Amino acid sequence: MDYSNQNTDLFNEQPKPLSGTLNVLTILTFIGCGLAYLGTLYNWYQASNYESDRAKLESQLDKIGEDGFAGKMLKSSLDMMDKTYEYRYILFIAGLVFTTFCLIGAIKMRKQKKSGLPLYIIGELAPVLLTAILVSFTSIPVIISSVFALIFVILYAAQRKNLIYN
Repeated sequence: MDYSNQNTDLFNEQPKPLSGTLNVLTILTFIGCGLAYLGTLYNWYQASNYESDRAKLESQLDKIGEDGFAGKMLKSSLDMMDKTYEYRYILFIAGLVFTTFCLIGAIKMRKQKKSGLPLYIIGELAPVLLTAILVSFTSIPVIISSVFALIFVILYAAQRKNLIYN
């Protein structure tokens, strides 16, 4: 009897298929990373218009006045614009680096590697903290990005059981 044609991988464990949730999370992360790269490049480009954008906001603030709700919002926007411009190099580099962390982490988790989770968490939370510290803790974009970052970190952490390789 010839046993050479039999599959010798009978006792080797086959990798588990990627869970549906992990599949969807990684696809959403790939889309989010693409948008984050584009947003980072757009913000860098917009920094060249800082002077004219600031002048427009100042003229609107002069028309409205600083006392009302709209005036306070415009004043807050001016302050945030100034800080964003001041830290534009740090924010640009951080945007590229931490988005790359998220991307590499998602790729590793798509391959079911546990080592992708810490990379992803760092890539997701570090820029939110950095922006909050440098620009503003209370700005609407920081709050929204913080909520999305926490939701995705929690969703990925819940999928840790599906990550089987180191």
